[in-house]
Order: sequence, then C-alpha cells, then structure tokens
Amino acid sequence: MKAAAIRILHTAVTYAPSLDGVAEVVRSISERMAQRGHEVHVATTGSDSRSGKAELEGVNIHRFNVKGNRTLGMRGEIDRYRRFVFSGGWDLMVNHCLQAWPTDALLNEIGIYPWPSILVTHGLSTDNPLFDSYYREITRFISSYAKWACVSKVCEEFSLAEKCRLPKPAVIRNGVDAQEWDRPTLSLRRKWGIDRKLWIVNVSNHNPWKDHANFFRLASRLRSAGARFTLIGNTYPMAKWELGRIGIAGGCAYKCRLRTVLAGNAVELKTNLERYQVVSAIQEADVVVSTSKWEANSLVLLESMAAGTPWVSFDVGSARENTGGVVVGSLGEMVNVVAELLRDADRRKRLGELGRARAAAQHDWDSITNQYEELYETALREHACARRQSTKSN
Repeated sequence: MKAAAIRILHTAVTYAPSLDGVAEVVRSISERMAQRGHEVHVATTGSDSRSGKAELEGVNIHRFNVKGNRTLGMRGEIDRYRRFVFSGGWDLMVNHCLQAWPTDALLNEIGIYPWPSILVTHGLSTDNPLFDSYYREITRFISSYAKWACVSKVCEEFSLAEKCRLPKPAVIRNGVDAQEWDRPTLSLRRKWGIDRKLWIVNVSNHNPWKDHANFFRLASRLRSAGARFTLIGNTYPMAKWELGRIGIAGGCAYKCRLRTVLAGNAVELKTNLERYQVVSAIQEADVVVSTSKWEANSLVLLESMAAGTPWVSFDVGSARENTGGVVVGSLGEMVNVVAELLRDADRRKRLGELGRARAAAQHDWDSITNQYEELYETALREHACARRQSTKSN
C-alpha cells in the first residue's frame, strides 16, 4: 500500500545548483521524495540576490542569507529562518550536517517542535580543537532527535556514540543515479584538446581539505608519462571579513591558479561547469584521483564507480568500503599506483567493471531513497505512538 504523503523539511547549507557532495545528496533524496508524492521543502543558503522561495524539480527551495555555525558565530537572517521553521507545520524535519548553521540555529528547539526531527551527519570534526566545546555539548542535542543517521560505517559518529553513550546512528550510504551515468558522453576529450592522451581527473571544490597541492605534485612527478591532468572544482566566496561580497574567492582557489603557472600548466583548471559536463569528464577520464584529507562517504568515488572509471584515493572516510579503485597511504604510493594504471589498460578496465557492478548493486539512489523513506515513516509512527501514550497517561 502506498505510504501517506509527508510534508518534509530538509535543511542543508548548500543545495542545487551547487555541486558539492552534501548538496548533491540532499537534492537526490529531495527530488525522489517529491516524485513519490511527498511535499518536500529545502531550507538552504542564499545570497542577497537569491533569497526567498523557488521550485526546482518539484522541490520547494527556501533560501536564507545566513553564514557561520554555533562555534564561530552565526549572522544574517537567523530570526527569519527560525520563524520559517516554526510556522511550517511540517510532519517531519531532517537536518543534514552538524557544525552548519541550518542545524546549529535550531538545536535548542529540537525537543520542542511538535514534529519529529531527524539528524543526518556527513562526518564530524571531533579531532579539531576548535570544536571541542561544541562536541562536549552536542550529545544532549543528538539525544533530542527522533532518529540519527550517517553515511558510512567508517566515520567519527560511531566513536562519538560509544564515548558519549549515545545510540549508534543508522547507516544509509550515498548513491548515484544509474540513468545519469548511462548517458552518452559529450566528447570532452575532443573539445578540450585531450584527444587520445591518458587523462587523470580530480573533481573537488577549492576547499583546503581537498589538498589540491598533492594533485599538482602528482602531475609534476608523472610529467614524463605524457598524461593530461585536469582539476574540476568550483570556488566559493571568502568568509573572512565578508570579502566574498566583493568577489574575493575563499579556499585554495588563488593558490591553485598560482600552482598552475608554477607547474608550467601541467594541470588545467576547470570551474563553474554544468553537472552534465562533470559527469562526462568522469566518464571519459582514464583515472579519477582523490587527494582529499577528509571525507565521510565520497560521492566522487561512487560516481567514478558508476562511470566505470578506476579511481585512486587516500585512505579517508569510506574509501576502503568501495570497489573499482585503489586506496593508498601516501603521495609516493599514489604516484606509483597511478603510473601503473596508466600503463595497464586491462587493469583499468577490470577495476572499472568491478566499480560499476558495485554501484549498481548497492548505491542506486532509488533504493537508498527507500531507506530514507522507511526511516522517516518509522520516526513518524514512533512519534505518533508516543503522543498517544502521553495523552492516555494524562
């Protein structure tokens, strides 16, 4: 029997058209929930020129000009955001990520709302001294949520749960859209002048945690292989002193431009690409490389698997849970593995086939949305049961 329609609020710092990992996860879940007849709203960040409400693929998007988090301080339309949440009449609210203003601004009220709330964490920063006090107090807030889920079995959430005697979170892994990865490519090799050369691609925004410096080092050490290296990633406004308001980029954007010059253009930078261009680049690459220093459940690795493109990654997050690629422990090992893959087309093909089969079997967004829908319905049933028991006792 078809489940009753649910009025859902998802919250996340970023959302489409942003292409970062959390935005893509929340978009994928939201659109599929809307396709199933649920009324889905997303509260997310919007600049001064893009605040307000819009609709995209059946999802109602509400943007608020807010920055920061509970530790560093929050500023902007916080009161407007809280009023919006309070007055929404939701059946269910789902907060994506801790240390993010859409969640942090509501923590004190989580146990007060008349609807159940779910927390979905995408990795934590428990080893960052800056957030020590945040994680000392966060346990009481997590306990107020009806459900807690995370995106990998290999993440800080489980050590936090054990240390603070919290219930272990449910695990719902990230996914891919199989149809998206079956589409014909855009022939970017020809359009971008790659042609028949071996092609190594890194897809990650210009965030210091992505450690782009190591991608440039990799390109320098493999220069003799005759391969082409492309770094695909967007920039974001600089938060310090709100310099982003005048067009100053944050993260490592300017450092990467300088590295490109110093490396003799060994790495080509591509920014502000459309989603379908990123997909095609991953499909057409010979190897996808992730130099990230921190991940929870990397979407880029899953997307490489769906594309049938072998990947090489440092040992972060859930990388070891995946197939279709190689996990390495150092830059030197990464250089050796990538060089070997460039020489061995048969091994690249075998890894690509393994990854593609795993993506289809375990990471299809439709089946993952089933898991989220079940989690939502369980939270609603338990909430209704608790209210009935409370009414009887009174």
